[in-house]
Amino acid sequence: MGSSNGYVLLLGQCLGADLTLQSLSTQVEGPVFVAQSAEQAVARIEQGIPYLVILSGTDQNWSPAFVNQLRETTKPSGTTIVALTQFHEPSWSPQEDHPGIDGFLVEPLSQDVLHLLVESAVAKTTL
Repeated sequence: MGSSNGYVLLLGQCLGADLTLQSLSTQVEGPVFVAQSAEQAVARIEQGIPYLVILSGTDQNWSPAFVNQLRETTKPSGTTIVALTQFHEPSWSPQEDHPGIDGFLVEPLSQDVLHLLVESAVAKTTL
C-alpha cells in the first residue's frame, strides 16, 4: 500500500457532486479522484492513501463495515473522513452510530468551509 499521495477522494453520486468537485479542485493543489462505488474507492486507496475522504449521499449509502474498512486502511496516515449530504435529504444518524467518520457536512458548502476542511485534513496528516 502506498503512502499519502496528497489527494482527495470523493465517493458517491449526489446532485451536487459536480459542484463539490469543482470547488475542491480550486481548494487543493493535488488531484481529486471520484469513486462511484466502494470497490472503486478501495482500489484507489490501494494505490495511495488520500488525506481527505468525502462520502457523499445519505448514510444508507455507506455501511458501518465500509466506513470501518476505510478507517482501518487509512489509519496510519491520519486521513480525515467526512460525510456530505444534501440539505433536502433525511438527517444523518447520530455521530455515535458512525464512529469512523470525523464529521458531517451539508451541501452546499461555502468556499470558506471547504477551505478550512482541506487545511485541517492536510494538517492532520502532517502531525
